Amino acid sequence: MTRRFRYSLLLLAALLATGCHDDLVPPSFIHLDAITLVPPSEGAVTLDPGFYTSDIVAVYAVAHYAGAPTVDTLGLFRLPCDIAVLHDGPVEYLNLYPAVEQSGSSLALPFYTFYNRIRLENLTLTSGDTLDLGSLTTTYNPQNNVMLFEPFEPTEGSLLFDSVMQWRPVAPEEACTGMGYGYVPVPDSVYALTFGIDRDFVVTDPSTLLYLEFDVRSDLPFRVYMLTSELRGANPTLYSVMEVRASEEWVHIYANLGRTWAYVNHNPDFRIQFVAQNEEGVGGEVRLDNVRLMATTVAL
Repeated sequence: MTRRFRYSLLLLAALLATGCHDDLVPPSFIHLDAITLVPPSEGAVTLDPGFYTSDIVAVYAVAHYAGAPTVDTLGLFRLPCDIAVLHDGPVEYLNLYPAVEQSGSSLALPFYTFYNRIRLENLTLTSGDTLDLGSLTTTYNPQNNVMLFEPFEPTEGSLLFDSVMQWRPVAPEEACTGMGYGYVPVPDSVYALTFGIDRDFVVTDPSTLLYLEFDVRSDLPFRVYMLTSELRGANPTLYSVMEVRASEEWVHIYANLGRTWAYVNHNPDFRIQFVAQNEEGVGGEVRLDNVRLMATTVAL
């Protein structure tokens, strides 16, 4: 770098630093506490509260100001959040897209296409002030295909898991929601214990998005697998989807099955299995509730 070029950069920086501060306008702010999932006002798949457990941790925000030729993509924000907006005046609409941790990764925060966006219209932002939106709600996208919902409730009548899973239908003090949950005791004498959903799933459209949602409280880590094959008709194999960490409290998991499904060439036939890990030989308990398999062809 020449001396003259260095001096030019220093001069430019000085001019920017000492520019006309009178033209600077303080930003407006939008505050949002949380987004929760609720049943829709009509056409609900079920009113079972377990179907609406969620963990929306972030939001994508897009605004369109009155008279502006384009939208303003404000960004991705962890909840709760304060969004700084360089605008003073009317806002035609504000679109908020709920985001979740995909497959337990805090760095993967996709807009969860299974949830509806939140659209707020005719807002006003004031420079230096905060528009407090409080807590908002969203609903499941009506185009979702609910391929399975296992609430473990006594009204269900039968369990959708294999015989390794024990059903505790009347244990409200231990369940995540409602009365029941699924219980898998892991003896200290076994290194790993496999259990799974006792049915085959068939998805023929390779553009389908697949997510497994469930609530879990577990003494042990365990893995989620798809049981399928790379070639249709070949012997099935366990293909890893994600590892779930041990947790003392109930947590909600969004397991993206799509990446694993793509690896096996979108084989239409598959099962879902879990393997509890007991490498330390201490044993423990795995508890699941509100298991649901969701499919949609709505793009992210």
